[in-house]
Amino acid sequence: MQCNQDSGTEPGTHRGHVLLVSPNTFSYHLSIAETLRSMGYAVTWWDDRAQTSTWYKLAIRLLPTFTVRWSERSYLDRLRQLEPTSISHVLVVKGEGLSKQVVSEMRKTLASASFGLYLWDGVANVRGVSTILSAFDSVATFDPVDANTFGWTFRPLFGRNISARQNTTPPVPFDWCFIGTVHSDRHRVIHRLRQRYGQQARSFVFCYFPSPLILFVRRLTDWTLWLAPKGTLSTQSMPAAEVAQIVECSRSVLDVEHPRQRGLTMRTIETLLAEKKLMTTNQFMLESTLFDPSQVVVINRAKPEIPVHFLDTPYVAIPESLRKYYSCEGWVSELLALQDAARNSVSSDAEKVK
Repeated sequence: MQCNQDSGTEPGTHRGHVLLVSPNTFSYHLSIAETLRSMGYAVTWWDDRAQTSTWYKLAIRLLPTFTVRWSERSYLDRLRQLEPTSISHVLVVKGEGLSKQVVSEMRKTLASASFGLYLWDGVANVRGVSTILSAFDSVATFDPVDANTFGWTFRPLFGRNISARQNTTPPVPFDWCFIGTVHSDRHRVIHRLRQRYGQQARSFVFCYFPSPLILFVRRLTDWTLWLAPKGTLSTQSMPAAEVAQIVECSRSVLDVEHPRQRGLTMRTIETLLAEKKLMTTNQFMLESTLFDPSQVVVINRAKPEIPVHFLDTPYVAIPESLRKYYSCEGWVSELLALQDAARNSVSSDAEKVK
């Protein structure tokens, strides 16, 4: 399990010490940690999984009992290395690698800290989360349906690199692009869009697979992968700088959410904050504060269509208030405030009982 600690502030000047437990997903944990440090917090990061290998990721799904015990030992070792009284906040993102025993030990050891859980995946896709929910002062989710069903706080995700582009006009060689991990029917939707428009709409597609093994397995269940143009499938992720360059040179970005997903991904938010148009299969986009028909179109998975003139209509700038709300600082500030308020409320109730 990876662990990183770096206060980023002068001794004695920080607002608190956050233990961030989150997946190592496209380096989003680095953005969260950097934002916390810029706000004056010391940060210790733990990967929420004991290992990052493909075999471990398969084991956590297929052999959960074995992997939970493995993870527990790793977590408890890390916990013993912390200075308990220094931690003011514990922020867990997803928490798939945590067990009830580990969270219980964390609460006992870090008794003065507030605990918050954030789910950036649907609850149905997070194995074992039901066993640890009661240990947290607050629970928030990016999924509006889960929030309503379980009474959690609904808080959309954030976007990185959200500053507006300068008044320059770069070349636009692509009408739409897709850069992301392939799951479910995602590549079949991409294939249908390619087949529908061919050379009429210039596209850039980069489909990422975490390992050659996963690519091999996916090819056994998705025949469209055999028809993918050369260079569009990769087991090596694309550097962030290259991703930004491709997006900048595209009129729109394609988003194909998991069929069991309702919340908006970071890709959708980052696309709109970068002032690019969005084509998405996610019907819940229609209910988002970011939705504007001049810059977003919701397409059909089975028969994707790009409306006439959609790519050519003027883009309407996003208000600064929304930019702040969907920034990483806006996201993390709300989550920390939420868990602090819940913690203080419990403490206040306990005092009244006395």
